[in-house]
Amino acid sequence: MKVNNTYCLGGCAFLLAILCIASIGSPMHFEKQRARRENAVKERLMTIRAAEEKYRARHGVYAASFKELARCGLLADSLGDVPGVEGQRFSITATTLPGKSGKAIPVMECGATYKQYLDGLDKSSISELTEEASANGRFPGLKIGDTETPNDNAGNW
Repeated sequence: MKVNNTYCLGGCAFLLAILCIASIGSPMHFEKQRARRENAVKERLMTIRAAEEKYRARHGVYAASFKELARCGLLADSLGDVPGVEGQRFSITATTLPGKSGKAIPVMECGATYKQYLDGLDKSSISELTEEASANGRFPGLKIGDTETPNDNAGNW
């Protein structure tokens, strides 16, 4: 009987050790995947920003859609897709704001939320990131530009 208890306790200790390692490894995996995906999203956003700047130089305003950028030959329509995630597209908006002198200032915003580009990873970690950003008054994801205040299309990273 003592032998069976010893094996049972040994098996429980082994199982607890595996659970402990998995609980440490899961956040590390999430952070590694998050960093990889964020780098890809940042690169794509910088490409979109360059295309939008060229569009603005030609037309005086920013393009409000990826189709318009593609129609002008500045950006392939597929570059509007969030990299690494199927079926997710960047949101893009363009408008003008009144400047101090009364002149209209063209502004644009393009981005992807954590939920979009981290899709398929740990949902509780994504929710935690989103809640933290919202609580601090930040955009819950990565974006360039801002449609409320001119910022020269700077990224929020």
